[in-house]
Amino acid sequence: MSGPLRYQNPQLQELLASNYVAGTLRGPARKRMERLMRDNSVLSKRVRQWEAKLQPLHQATVPVEPKSGTWQSISDAINGAADPMIAILKRRLNIYKYLTAMAMTFALVAGVLLWYPQPDVTPAAAINYVAVMKNSDEQPTMVVTLTKSGRVMALDLLQKPKLEADQRLQLWAVSRDDGSIKSLGAVELEKHFETSLSKEQWGLISTAEYLLVSAEDQIDVQAPGEKIIAKGLCVKVEGWKS
Repeated sequence: MSGPLRYQNPQLQELLASNYVAGTLRGPARKRMERLMRDNSVLSKRVRQWEAKLQPLHQATVPVEPKSGTWQSISDAINGAADPMIAILKRRLNIYKYLTAMAMTFALVAGVLLWYPQPDVTPAAAINYVAVMKNSDEQPTMVVTLTKSGRVMALDLLQKPKLEADQRLQLWAVSRDDGSIKSLGAVELEKHFETSLSKEQWGLISTAEYLLVSAEDQIDVQAPGEKIIAKGLCVKVEGWKS
């Protein structure tokens, strides 16, 4: 596939747009992306969509105060401190710069984990798909991540939905091929929920354009009811870490 035609691929456009907005697309690749956006209106539109998705998450991030020693180090460097101190300061600033870029990426794939860190977590497998779910007011309310290893589906709540006493959440996949809607199972109303999908359910993920979360009165339903809690694009993000 030639270069220009390659950038018409919807999945590639989604990956480029998400990385551009998250700030992980850098150097020559970022400049090339900006040239492509000037000539490709569809790609430019996808970038605007990702900006609209990520900005609310970034605004909700709690500021972190630096250590008091950091300011003293900066002051020493400005006032002509010894060379070893300047070297240490540069290393610290590089670490802060790296962490800032990574924070935006984590906000996309598992934003809620920023507010609910879990101790003693073993190294996570690479995330393959992510969906930032929004309510009817276009506000992010939950993040769904899917990992092929073990076929693990994880859901993190950003806002707790209002349900009736006998209602439960149900997750659905909407096919990009024919628009059919298939169940991915029930979802517990918890800050962080994980479950393993069947081989058949994972097959639905690879062709899903959207994911839906609905509130249902019964457990075994064949289609989502009238109360749709959230909806989000299912985006392939090979290689990202949870």
